[in-house]
Amino acid sequence: MARTGQFSPEPGERLADLLGVCALTWALPGVLVDGAVEAAGRTEQRTRVLPARTVVYFTLALWLYPASGYGEVMRLLLAGLARKHRRARPLAVPSTAAITKARQRLGPGPLRLLFERVAGPAADGRPPWQRHLMSLDVALLDVPDSPDNREAYGGSDGVSAGRPLPQVKVLALAENATHAVRAAALGTADAAGAELAREVLAALRPGQLVVAARGALSYDLWTSARGCGADLLWEARPALDLPPLRLLADGSYLSRLAGPTAADRLVPVRVVDCVLPALDRSGRPTGTRAGRLVCSILDPSGAPAAELAGLYAERWRLDTLIDELGARRGRSRPVLRSKSPAMVEQEVWAMLLTHHAIRALVVGDSGDG
Repeated sequence: MARTGQFSPEPGERLADLLGVCALTWALPGVLVDGAVEAAGRTEQRTRVLPARTVVYFTLALWLYPASGYGEVMRLLLAGLARKHRRARPLAVPSTAAITKARQRLGPGPLRLLFERVAGPAADGRPPWQRHLMSLDVALLDVPDSPDNREAYGGSDGVSAGRPLPQVKVLALAENATHAVRAAALGTADAAGAELAREVLAALRPGQLVVAARGALSYDLWTSARGCGADLLWEARPALDLPPLRLLADGSYLSRLAGPTAADRLVPVRVVDCVLPALDRSGRPTGTRAGRLVCSILDPSGAPAAELAGLYAERWRLDTLIDELGARRGRSRPVLRSKSPAMVEQEVWAMLLTHHAIRALVVGDSGDG
């Protein structure tokens, strides 16, 4: 990787812009990008002004420069690539129409494959009780109100009341310590959360403790996640039936999680009634509220109720990722740029990959070594 001292920006260029491009190419080397393009069947049959590798980096760079148009983002990308490869001058910037067509040719497949390849195992280090802390979170991102996006993401009746723009749902599993996203799934705003959660929870491993907000907990998802060997700390809805069976010394109590049918076996769980931070829609604390946590760790000696409540309050949220990318631009969440569902999907995978590259630069680890 090139060192910071090797860069001397030209007049009008920001060092951060050059470092951003270097972060992308360092964490996601060209050979890795080319492999994903080939695996997705998007290798070009002829030489183009915008090769697939450059287009992949461009989709990522859109998240580095969220306030810039296509032409300016491409200019910054090509300038950074020229500097990295010690070219005398960068290539000419293609037209916006050419860039758009190149994105459409690429599609979302290479970016999804690339993310799946670099979203590796959890980082070194162990949290309390020798379990690796993970968080499961969901967010709705606004997309442009085009006819295609309205049909795909606007719900059964188009854009519904209280939802002025169509929205794509993103569910992600991330490490608490490094904020590195390890698995993700995309769907419509009205998609069943259980379907997306099942896809993400398949990435769980023994030795992990997974924290999830209210809405994730159901009998099917709980048993599915536990089947992967991970421990769970999920918030329960107030109406969920969790009768106290035995009070424990730390104030928590043992209960059971019942399935939807009488034939389902009862699953032993531990319940923690506690006070949790109340958050607004932007994730900012607004006070406190009563909460009820359900945990798979039944013995309180290694996982006291107070510490479990503290872990839940400090869980990672997708809003953290958006903040780290600096993509809010004065809104509670950014509006994506893409006007078709395939490009929306491409843009979301690019968001996750760009965040991966930035986090890899921070912790000093790349996807290809």
